Amino acid sequence: MKKYLWYVLILVLFLLVACNGGEQDDTTNAENQDQANAGETTIRVAWWGNQERHDMTLEAIELFEVAYPDISVQPEYTGWDGYWERLNTQAAGSNLPDVIAMDNSYLNEYNSNDLLVDLAPLIDNGTINLEDVDDVYQEINHDGDRVLAVASGANALALVYNVEMLEEHGFDLEPGFSYDDLFEMNLAIKEALEAEGEEYFGYDFANAEYELLNNYVRQHGMSFYNAEGNGLGFEEAVLVDYFEWVQEMVVDGAAPSHDIMMSYIEGGNSMVQEGSSAMQTAASNQIIGIAQGTEYELDLAVLPAWDGQHANYIRPSMSFSITEHSAQQEAAAKFIDFMTNDLEANEVLQAERGVPISSAVREHLSDKVSEPVQKTFDYLEVVADYTTDADPLSPPGETEVRGAFSRIIESLKYDQLTPEEAASQFIQQAENVLN
Repeated sequence: MKKYLWYVLILVLFLLVACNGGEQDDTTNAENQDQANAGETTIRVAWWGNQERHDMTLEAIELFEVAYPDISVQPEYTGWDGYWERLNTQAAGSNLPDVIAMDNSYLNEYNSNDLLVDLAPLIDNGTINLEDVDDVYQEINHDGDRVLAVASGANALALVYNVEMLEEHGFDLEPGFSYDDLFEMNLAIKEALEAEGEEYFGYDFANAEYELLNNYVRQHGMSFYNAEGNGLGFEEAVLVDYFEWVQEMVVDGAAPSHDIMMSYIEGGNSMVQEGSSAMQTAASNQIIGIAQGTEYELDLAVLPAWDGQHANYIRPSMSFSITEHSAQQEAAAKFIDFMTNDLEANEVLQAERGVPISSAVREHLSDKVSEPVQKTFDYLEVVADYTTDADPLSPPGETEVRGAFSRIIESLKYDQLTPEEAASQFIQQAENVLN
């Protein structure tokens, strides 16, 4: 009998443990299921930039994951050069991230290889809300009716200049100054400062001669590339004139030699920051980084006019695209919408990628950004009066054309080529790439 009672006791204890264990397992399973649900959709998001941009973006991603607890984001970020190398490798392996930061110089290349999703349906159904976005901020991202990307910020080519230095020497950069004016004022400042024993390098092209040429040919009523994308869209005489101006600027001392310019760029330094230049070419949002490294007051000016003509345009500083490799396109679209429209996220991002394209976001940030950032907002308002319609997207091969231009402009600035020789060589090399 005692033996029977012992077996009964063991059975009861076993059942109690089993019941308690079952409740614990159910709780654990429920918690695991909740965790799985919390991250049931994962999207990969890639961008390039410096550490400040990375930190801001990661903080904004945390806000996105709070707003969309069923979507988790796997960030992939690096510097500019490594970014495109990695994307090329991922594209070859059909493994591109869901969302990629895109530069306009690469947009048509990726589009021509069928790597980008048409965002128009996602905009039309409201997943990406562009109701507060003016067309000027988005038109360059279109390929006919297809929308290839949504701008994550906007800028325009500009001159960043030292306000005090120009005032001290009696110059200003009110809209309408010419290329010759730029030459003459830099020579005058150079002469005055060197007479006082100070160093002055002149106008810093900042390795943006290609971008300035784009503006120059537009001022002549032409475009850099033809409508078909299989050739250049400007006359050789226009290029010769531009090369003459660049060479004169450098050879006569109104701009620094190529090696001095590159030494500053490669060292991460700025002549404008240190006061050895009064002005430089820049994308308008670059004033933010330049201003952080100087005590000088800086501002933005429109580009020089040619024969009274202006031809700048407002452009995406960078954009977000969804790739054809994405299996989570709706979640990816929600991410783009969030980065475009969420007020708290944009407080974190601080317009570092350029002026926000949403008017509601710009208005919200107007009293929440630093003075240099506010100047980028103001500049886009000003430059809108000195713009013409943007050219179509650059054709595939644009990066090779740019490489050829860089090699030739370097030889030109070292006085190793005449403007006529440089123009002839560039046109031949560019046409070989594009045809």
